[in-house]
Amino acid sequence: MPENKQIRDLMIPISDYPVVYDTDTLKDAVLVLKKHIQSGKQHRSLVVFSRDKKIESEKQLVGILTIRDIFNVIKKNAKIRKKHEYPYISWVYFYQTEPLHDYLLLEVKQAIRPLITAFVQADESITKATELMMTKSVNIVPVFEKKKAVGIIRAIDLLDYIGDLI
Repeated sequence: MPENKQIRDLMIPISDYPVVYDTDTLKDAVLVLKKHIQSGKQHRSLVVFSRDKKIESEKQLVGILTIRDIFNVIKKNAKIRKKHEYPYISWVYFYQTEPLHDYLLLEVKQAIRPLITAFVQADESITKATELMMTKSVNIVPVFEKKKAVGIIRAIDLLDYIGDLI
């Protein structure tokens, strides 16, 4: 893959994504994402900032919350809650409002993918982002300029770039 483009050339600005805070509930996150999608915007993930921590007077990005992350937390907590009632977990729990309501009261920080191992710098190569996504098995990665979160790079953006090269 040619190294003539940097990640900043393909990334989506972080301001295009819906925002929640680490202390918000999953219910808050679902409502923010639903409103975002209904407004005609295409992004299906939320960026999660710390309500308390700042870096150089800027909000600190602490993670990304995907739809899969929300489902995983619901499934994990349903297994814990129901393991003695049923010997298996059923997806029907996703459609029962009482337990679902309880799971959605969990804080976002309990569901996010931490940024410790999956992030890139804006001036790095496209190859770096591709390798990171493959080794970490993720499809979306935050982009930083030094310590400031500036964007998101997605697997689909990289695939589109590859398609342009062919």
